[in-house]
Amino acid sequence: MSLTILGPERPEGALPGVLQKHGVTGPLALVSAGWRYDEARDEPLRTAVPNEVRNLRLYDRFRILEREAPDLISRYTAKQDALRRVKHRYRMRVQAGLASATALHAEYKDVSCRWFLQSIRHLQETDELFLAEARALHDRFESEAQPGQHPLVRRARETVREELAGCAALLIAGGHIGVLRNRCFFFDLGPVLNHQPLYAWSAGAMLLTERVLLYHDRTAYGPGTAEFLDHGFGLLRNTVFLPHARERLDLDNTLNLTVLVHRLAPRRVIGLENGAVYDNGAYTGAPGAAFALHLDGSTHAAGA
Repeated sequence: MSLTILGPERPEGALPGVLQKHGVTGPLALVSAGWRYDEARDEPLRTAVPNEVRNLRLYDRFRILEREAPDLISRYTAKQDALRRVKHRYRMRVQAGLASATALHAEYKDVSCRWFLQSIRHLQETDELFLAEARALHDRFESEAQPGQHPLVRRARETVREELAGCAALLIAGGHIGVLRNRCFFFDLGPVLNHQPLYAWSAGAMLLTERVLLYHDRTAYGPGTAEFLDHGFGLLRNTVFLPHARERLDLDNTLNLTVLVHRLAPRRVIGLENGAVYDNGAYTGAPGAAFALHLDGSTHAAGA
């Protein structure tokens, strides 16, 4: 499978140059569900690349199902409501765990301290518990509601796969990661991701990892709580991508970064900025556009 990870594509996109380098001349399938109501506003991409762009319109296809398959979507909404309730409990536990780990490291500044390491393990166990409960909710919905057996869903999934089969590559754009993740999973995109070259950026890159982390130190209400959104597709193992990391993380706060990287260990934590390109595992992007966060809270230019 050919897989290229890009940083945010604005203000200047790296995608056109990468496609040219790879000799991709055929039609491109586009997933832009994370743009939500702006899903179809893909003119800048169409202008930037010479290829024909075929937007798969996953967000719009789901809105059609909301109208035409209300009973199924009602069950899906009930599952999402249950997931939100689990997330509320998860967030309460994570906030308490982060406070403990941060206080211990602030006081002793010793990452080998047993109490600090125990607090990190507690955070990791909390993350695992949430992810297990999330997977159980998704699995229960699949087994009980069987969305793939619904004629309208089956037809939509078949149409998406037929459109993909006629394209030279698949592009997964950024946007709202929660919406992007939910629509891609609902239309069962996972099994076809390795059928042609795949290019993903920002939230699209996050979606291809094993699990998706939400993070923001600069919200209108102050630093947010880093927490997992859900499982991703798992094409990329042992990696956590943080698009717009310089904007969303306080990279001068080595205390918080140390706790975060220990919590995510042994996964690599990679910040992605405009111009970053990982081309089938090798870094070929602009210098400094991707960087790794280390266990001591420092950042270093990322390589392969």
